[in-house]
Amino acid sequence: MKCRISILGAMALCLSLTANAQLNNPNAILFDSSGNLWVANAGDNQVLELNPANGSVLNTITQGLSDPTRLLFVGAELYVLNTVGNNITVYNQLTKAGGNLVRTISNSSISKPLAFTIDAYGDIYIGDNFKNTVIALNIDDSLIETLTKDTSGYPFLAPGVLTIHGQDIYAGFGPNVGENAVISYNVGEFLTNDPKERIVYNDNVNTGPTAVAFDGSGNIYISEYTSATAVKYAIGHGTTPTLVINQGTGGCEGIALDKNGNIYVSNSSLNNITVYNSSGTLINTLK
Repeated sequence: MKCRISILGAMALCLSLTANAQLNNPNAILFDSSGNLWVANAGDNQVLELNPANGSVLNTITQGLSDPTRLLFVGAELYVLNTVGNNITVYNQLTKAGGNLVRTISNSSISKPLAFTIDAYGDIYIGDNFKNTVIALNIDDSLIETLTKDTSGYPFLAPGVLTIHGQDIYAGFGPNVGENAVISYNVGEFLTNDPKERIVYNDNVNTGPTAVAFDGSGNIYISEYTSATAVKYAIGHGTTPTLVINQGTGGCEGIALDKNGNIYVSNSSLNNITVYNSSGTLINTLK
């Protein structure tokens, strides 16, 4: 029997689930508009949809996946970044078993993607961990720009985070290359290869950021791979963390918040997802 923890206040529930629900190298995690939790289960080449209310598996996607590491919803479609496949696969009809593979986005400029995001015009930004670049593709998957550094000379080494929030794109660099930080840029400047640093988040971001999330107030949350931490920066209060969650073991990958403000952190070393309340107290673990 595989045990899962449900989110029912502070209650824990051990459930019997099928074998394919076991987390194996979980990377990105993401909530959909219905409050269900999606997991890039990279070790089994799956994307899982979980119901956090009872721990049950609602759907499992496998078609077209090759080391899925990052997830993004664009309307009713789910975009999945495949690091080994060097592509992005897109799915709709997500209530259908296995979903429906709509298309595959690829470009010869992609060699080892580890981050991606999409702007309001459909342009796709991809962080290439092998070439230390961020490339921009237009809606036809053609190359627009290749970025290697910002205007202050900060190199885009091992880009593992790309997230758009409002008018800004947040780019995270690392891990373990000496450049560890999350930096915000104006999206328009980024697209025209003129990215100027706006805010640099590097306090407690010292071993490589892997994911960024935001709550309803605009506070930023960053997960750290090697130092095994998740940190929160309060919007408008500088770049000193207001909350630091230390998991004790490296491998933090994804970070997401539910509608109640609980913080979910996936750990690829422990093969679990830990759940914390808004004060940083551990309340549940999904394995």
